[in-house]
Amino acid sequence: MIPGFLDALRRPSCFSTWQPTARTHLLHVGFAALLVLISIKSAWPLGQSSLGFGIAGGVALALCSRYPGIGAVAGVAVAWSAAFLNDGLPTLSPGIVPWLCAAVLIARGHHRGPAYGSVILHMMVELVVMTRVLPYGGWLEDLTTQAFGGGVALLVGELSRLPRHQAEDSILAHRSELERQRILVVSELHDTVVRDLTHAVMTAEQVRLAHPENDLLVRELGTMIGSVRTSVEQLRHSLRAIRDLRGEEHLDLLATEAPRPLREVVAEAGETLGRRGVDLVVEGIDVFDETAIPPGIRVQLTRVLGELVTNTTKYAAPSGSARIVVESDGDTVEALVSNDVAASLGKDPATSSGLGLEGARHRIESLSGTFDVTRTPSRWTVVLSIPLRPAL
Repeated sequence: MIPGFLDALRRPSCFSTWQPTARTHLLHVGFAALLVLISIKSAWPLGQSSLGFGIAGGVALALCSRYPGIGAVAGVAVAWSAAFLNDGLPTLSPGIVPWLCAAVLIARGHHRGPAYGSVILHMMVELVVMTRVLPYGGWLEDLTTQAFGGGVALLVGELSRLPRHQAEDSILAHRSELERQRILVVSELHDTVVRDLTHAVMTAEQVRLAHPENDLLVRELGTMIGSVRTSVEQLRHSLRAIRDLRGEEHLDLLATEAPRPLREVVAEAGETLGRRGVDLVVEGIDVFDETAIPPGIRVQLTRVLGELVTNTTKYAAPSGSARIVVESDGDTVEALVSNDVAASLGKDPATSSGLGLEGARHRIESLSGTFDVTRTPSRWTVVLSIPLRPAL
């Protein structure tokens, strides 16, 4: 916590889209020097201590350009020291320096609480000291002048902060969109190319096992399967690299291929599972024929359920059971995919990477839905829910 606080004190700007340049620092130094000269001229003749406080206030204001937090603390300290040790004699510098430092903090995106809090505390100290030393009421004019000049500075700080804050929000939204796009790229590649290659590997394995007497076919299929497995592993490695990208790097790719109809995927899965003695129960996929489901949600849900059905085809225990249920009440769509699993079942790196489930989760969560996976020693279950209408 303390290192973070110290880092905030040293940070010249809290905006990632705007940082002060050398010219900005020079302008601050010039303004601080001008403020000191005006303060000396307006309050002449001054004692030696007053002159020192005026110069110290200018130094604190100049320091505030490079280190806003440190400069603001120094400005308040100099102003309070001048108030107590200078017999309450008002001077432009360092009297107005806490206001100007607070304006810099606000313009640079720092938290408003410490900025305005330092100004309020400074005014309270000034008020107590001046009313004690100058009981005749001359302090009112000095504090009014200080508050007017400081208020203008704070207003300028707020006006400078607004466009910078808008630019910051814009870049954050842009980065969020890039993150969403990156996840979409991984999901689309996994759901199309990787799935097709995986299906090819599984089909080739089935053909090779079905014709063990054909040595030439077995040998050729073995060579092809080995090459495809290597390609799949390389592609999965690339997808993991894309998935782990951070920052502004991205691939501007979107899938152009529509997902396979869910009925077709379920029918194919039923045939495959039937040959292994798995009893597949399907309920409610007619929901996809309803017009109440927006097209975008229908496409994403079709992809997700297709991935879950594919996982069921891969990992359902022989002679077990599997269940696919889809329901909708007009406000939400809910689905359940569940199947028995063999406790000793391992994962083939050519047919499983975990990217499919992760991509499915990201798709559902991007639609403000929920995606829960439950795994027991004998059963694997996924329950998902997607709202059809945005939350009010």
